[in-house]
Amino acid sequence: MSVKYLYLVALATIVGCASSSGARSSPMRSNVLSGEEIANTHADLATAYDAVSRLRPNWMAPHGAMTSNAGVSNYASVFVDGQLMGDINALRNVQAYYVDEVRYYDVTQAGARFGIRAGTTGAIEISMKHP
Repeated sequence: MSVKYLYLVALATIVGCASSSGARSSPMRSNVLSGEEIANTHADLATAYDAVSRLRPNWMAPHGAMTSNAGVSNYASVFVDGQLMGDINALRNVQAYYVDEVRYYDVTQAGARFGIRAGTTGAIEISMKHP
């Protein structure tokens, strides 16, 4: 066997593995949760907090620097139709049935989208259904 042949086989293997790994995406890795997905999984019977914790539990994890300062949350900020509602517990005040879309932003994306209001822990944005 020649070195050229081995090189081509190795290259084909790497390209094949790289293209197949990105071909399918898991819904758990998505940063969007649609109202349709919430309804199809029957997660629209309770609050947005329940729907997100059931369908995208990784969004509920604390992010950012761990601190013991009072009043500082390690959880994502919640925005409803562009208005800051509070930390992750604000999702308990939103009925899942009325949610059109939920989108998660990491710290960098949240800062670009919401500015300083997003804080240092990321953000969850909810778009409500409007008649």
